[in-house]
Amino acid sequence: MPRHERLDFKDAIHCVSLRGRIDADIFLDAGSVRQFPVTSREGAPRALSFELLLAASCEECGAVLHAYCLQPNSGTIVLRTAGTPLRVFMQRLCGGYSRYLHSAGFAGGRSVFCARYDSKVVAPQYLPHAVRRAHRSPIVNGLCRRRVDYPFSSERAYSGEAVSLEVSMAEVKSALEHRGLFGQRGYREFMDQEETHFVENLLSNGSPLDSRIVGDKVFVQRARYLAATSHKPPTREQLVDAVARFLNRSPADIVSATHIGVLGRALVAWYGQRMGAATLTQMGCWFSITGAALGQAIRNHRGATPDLFGLNGLPGLEADTREQDQYQRYHLR
Repeated sequence: MPRHERLDFKDAIHCVSLRGRIDADIFLDAGSVRQFPVTSREGAPRALSFELLLAASCEECGAVLHAYCLQPNSGTIVLRTAGTPLRVFMQRLCGGYSRYLHSAGFAGGRSVFCARYDSKVVAPQYLPHAVRRAHRSPIVNGLCRRRVDYPFSSERAYSGEAVSLEVSMAEVKSALEHRGLFGQRGYREFMDQEETHFVENLLSNGSPLDSRIVGDKVFVQRARYLAATSHKPPTREQLVDAVARFLNRSPADIVSATHIGVLGRALVAWYGQRMGAATLTQMGCWFSITGAALGQAIRNHRGATPDLFGLNGLPGLEADTREQDQYQRYHLR
């Protein structure tokens, strides 16, 4: 039976599962992971390298990380794709990690992952459930007794600790507030609850109507519609022209070696990511610079002029997200 094509659309929430080949613990050493938090995180270089790649992939592809958890031979990532397709994000992440393991001599010339990653589109009201499953998985698998004792998940960020990855917690906390659960106390109360059989089955197997989706009948229909009607991403020329009009400049100014050119290219990269045009690396090739340089330009100018980077889309190239936003706000009430 042919496998289903993955569902994806702008602002889709994905719960992604990764698994290494059977005879290799690709993220952590299974023998030493139970020693945490007695030993330092520095004793797990593979997990640290994956976290760095995850952070870089989110930045390059404009993805929003909601949660993650790494176990010896498996990983869970909950993220929102802002425009760059999930497949591009995962190619960047998994490809980079595979190259790292091969260069370190860990993989022995063999495939790192046992199969293609599994992903499900998650309805916004089930986002806290997906985060809870990720954060509780080390307890379920006997790796720790308390969530806060496990050092390789985003639980530390939700508990208020400083972490190396940027984790977006606002949507999860907002969803919990609509359930009457506020602050750290409300978060802990929800995380300590056991999954109901219905939610456990939904997260594991997806909807009976579509195994690729975690949500009710209405969300299944909406997700299919949004995936089928996703807009074609803009081209380089369209992005440059739109940014030039936005800044009241000419397209030549955007590619010039001037301050306005650096700002213009940062805007092209920022909105290009979020409209699915290309990754930072690919857009860097448009201007004969590196993706890292574009990322640095975005950070610098976004901090200085946040209003330029806060729009839903460029004038003339706005993605038609109004219907998605209304739908998501409805389900987060």
